[in-house]
Amino acid sequence: MRLVALDQINGKEVLGKPILDVDGRKLLNSGVSLRPAIIQKLYEKGISSIYIDDDISEGIEIDSILCEETKTHAKIIVREEMQRLSQKKTMDYSKLSGVVDKILDEILSRKIEMVNVKDIRMQDEQTFAHSVNVCVMAIALASKLSLTIPKIKSIAMGALLHDIGKALLPASLLHKTDALTDSETAEMQKHPVIGYNLIKDNPYTSATTKVSVLMHHEHINGNGYPMKLSGDKIHYSARILTVCDEFDTAINDKKNENVLRTTDAVEYLIGASGHVFDKSIVDEFIKIIPIYNEGSIVLLSNGIIAIVIKNNPVNMTRPVVRAFYNPKTKTKYSKTNIIDLRTELSIKILREIKTNINEIINQ
Repeated sequence: MRLVALDQINGKEVLGKPILDVDGRKLLNSGVSLRPAIIQKLYEKGISSIYIDDDISEGIEIDSILCEETKTHAKIIVREEMQRLSQKKTMDYSKLSGVVDKILDEILSRKIEMVNVKDIRMQDEQTFAHSVNVCVMAIALASKLSLTIPKIKSIAMGALLHDIGKALLPASLLHKTDALTDSETAEMQKHPVIGYNLIKDNPYTSATTKVSVLMHHEHINGNGYPMKLSGDKIHYSARILTVCDEFDTAINDKKNENVLRTTDAVEYLIGASGHVFDKSIVDEFIKIIPIYNEGSIVLLSNGIIAIVIKNNPVNMTRPVVRAFYNPKTKTKYSKTNIIDLRTELSIKILREIKTNINEIINQ
């Protein structure tokens, strides 16, 4: 199984994972042959990438950190509560708390060491889907930092609510496709304070959650907002949230512009650590984010094209791969040609291949 862009489907593949729509309804079951008519309907639904089973990815299983039903249910609840907040100025905190409990239980019970950020990504990149993505990453990171379960839950709730203030901003501002003006940017930057004011008097919301919402856009160098706090003046929970929030934004731009590959997004975090982000938190975060997700097609330094079959939690840049094609010699390799880059130190990954691999093989 591997994740591919919809425009790379040639009609011979079968669907590897069920596809749900934005409301949780099942559109397609796994195993369905991806005929052109089906691909067209997926385009119309706004779906840009899917999991497929094909000869190249045979035997590769993607270990999802959350099941599709949990992800979709969480997104729906966040969407409903943000809509309720914008229309009625109230929200059902118990529903949001229940979502956090479910996500937390599912992640911690599975003891997954790495977060496949491509797998948690949802098709629609609205605020509520982004909030769920950040929540998942925050739980995984807080667990990696060995925080207590109550503290992890408070941070997770902060992640789920971190953009709740946007519910009270004008829809025209949130959905604007052009670059924001200076005044519009200033208006958008009010959302942490708006969100904090919405929950600050809630007796069921922890202080950690409240301060996470308020400070999630503060930067170590003091150039963040809304209070331009710096260093240790920024609450630890907010520093965790900032890393997860900005990483998800970097790889999931809502206008599908300026989207960074995972490798570039990790490089951005590393480059900005110590002045934008807390370095100690970034150091732990990159230990749970695979540079090349399982199922990724990569070019090796020896000129061979391979597929990542297993990541190495100790060194994310040196996974186990399966070589399948040499474009220089037009050689196709058997599925037994496994290379463990932890031991084959003379070989390294040069880059991930994003183009249609079948077109390269059939040249």
